[in-house]
Amino acid sequence: MSLARLLRPREIAVVGGSAAAEAVRQCRRLGFPGRIRAVHPRHRELAGVPCVPRLADLPAAPDAAFLAVNAVRTLELVEELSAMGAGGVVAFASGFAETGEEGARRQAALRRAAAGMPLLGPNCHGFVHALERVALWPDQHGLRPLERGVALLPQS
Repeated sequence: MSLARLLRPREIAVVGGSAAAEAVRQCRRLGFPGRIRAVHPRHRELAGVPCVPRLADLPAAPDAAFLAVNAVRTLELVEELSAMGAGGVVAFASGFAETGEEGARRQAALRRAAAGMPLLGPNCHGFVHALERVALWPDQHGLRPLERGVALLPQS
């Protein structure tokens, strides 16, 4: 399993509401040079990015996706992204193994749904990569773009 597309994406997709919009703002703040796409069934835009209603409406599989939806929807979208050939996913949702037996079963199903596609999470803020200028991260982080150095890859 290669993490290259996830960690060095040329195209990202965000799915969800306010947390997804913040990931867009953080990518822009770092100067992400690639394409950002947004998916939401009812919103027309997220942080200035026009929305399509479904992943299937994207022109191609994203290199990286940030999912800010509930646990059940996360499971469905991870399976769809894997089938599309996405490069990897950040799963922001809670409601998995941290919640007990049922959540642990849901998390095992999430691993199966990923089918070998890189998956950060669930219940994870994501990552910030200052060298590649990508922040699949739903909060302020304080990093600035770098020409050389290291990346911050936290797991919350």
